[in-house]
Amino acid sequence: MISRIGNTLASKMVEGRFLCYLFRLLYKLITGIITLVYKIVTSVLKLVLNLACKILSYPDKVIAVLARRVLAKRTPVKNQVMFLTFQGDYTCNPKYIAEELIKADTGARLVWDVKTAIPHSDYPIELQFVRHNSYEFFKELAASKVIVENTNIVERLYAYKKKDQDLLQTWHGSLGIKRLDGDVVMGFSWKRLAKKCQKSVDLLLSNSDFETEVFRTAYWKDVPSVQVGHARNDIFFMKDEEKIAKIRKKVCRFLNIDESRQIFLFAPTHRDDVDESYEALDYSLIKKALEERFGGKWQIVIRLHNRLKKESKLWLNDLPSYVSDATLYEDMQELLLVTDVGVTDYSSWIFDYVLSRKPGFIIELGLEDFKESRGFYYPIETTPFPIAKDSEELAERIRAFDNDKYLKDVDRFLEERGCMEDGQASKRIAEKINELMKQ
Repeated sequence: MISRIGNTLASKMVEGRFLCYLFRLLYKLITGIITLVYKIVTSVLKLVLNLACKILSYPDKVIAVLARRVLAKRTPVKNQVMFLTFQGDYTCNPKYIAEELIKADTGARLVWDVKTAIPHSDYPIELQFVRHNSYEFFKELAASKVIVENTNIVERLYAYKKKDQDLLQTWHGSLGIKRLDGDVVMGFSWKRLAKKCQKSVDLLLSNSDFETEVFRTAYWKDVPSVQVGHARNDIFFMKDEEKIAKIRKKVCRFLNIDESRQIFLFAPTHRDDVDESYEALDYSLIKKALEERFGGKWQIVIRLHNRLKKESKLWLNDLPSYVSDATLYEDMQELLLVTDVGVTDYSSWIFDYVLSRKPGFIIELGLEDFKESRGFYYPIETTPFPIAKDSEELAERIRAFDNDKYLKDVDRFLEERGCMEDGQASKRIAEKINELMKQ
């Protein structure tokens, strides 16, 4: 190495460019050192700033928690039910529970938590609205006899729940293979959240023996649970053809497609790292396989996770005419109702969709990494869904799909997990809420 530099210097001296070469070498060395020092200094400053912000934010958080406690104690509980969803939309179990309570005409005041300045969903007129995390939000929360949520919302906000209030946890997935955060993340903050969940939640709403056990190990070790089914899944047992047609029309209008088209849904799960799973499918290949196996004209619909709404606008802005983006469609269950064939990697929606008994598939995307980072509750091979490793295999599985075998596998799967869904969950939950309201 030294001899090579010496030869280079000798060559430059001979060519009369020695000083120029030496200057460039010195310039690169100095700029390299300055860049390195700059990166080190900025990294240290950023770390110190973040730490300072966290330390300075604690007094504010403590004051906020104390203020919420005082507000809650001064606010009397009344004949009121409040609904919260992590999506911030009119969707999931709270939506269908609210609609059943409206139908039952119980006389209770129904309050919905919204995250936008103006509610823009197709809400029933019987609902009252409150802006998330506002003063009015915490006041309405403190006034509600029953609170219905679909993830750990109240617990994360450190809201004060009184003894004469009942918090119902419906969760937002069922029978899913993917392990919940509470069974995976072992840090201090998650253990603290688990303690909050244990203390705050009064009743868990489950749809199976399997899910009841998952709830027990994830966050709610000693919290009572009732197997009443999930209100959002009643939609798969709907017999009203006119209502089904209305929902299909609504979905197709959103997707800007003809109602005669059959829908193939691809909705991958959320990942903690960079998520580019939307690029996993060869859409033209899948479309051709669908046409060969099932006939008709097909629209491929992509739905990214709720956390990727903003990214979807950028990632999915240049799709072929036969591919649509449904990430911003609020109600996943309505989308599943009109889906004719579905595929995911490991998302829990397909374990709701299985109740429709329509064809479903799994494509293994980053399987080993996902097993290591998240893990499964049971082997992926025990699901009723044909499994593929890539688009080519998925196309083959679609062409070879055996509907009779699939239906038998679905029945086995649901029976093994003790699933009791029958389309009457909303009524049972509404009855349970009415019981709690009278206590």
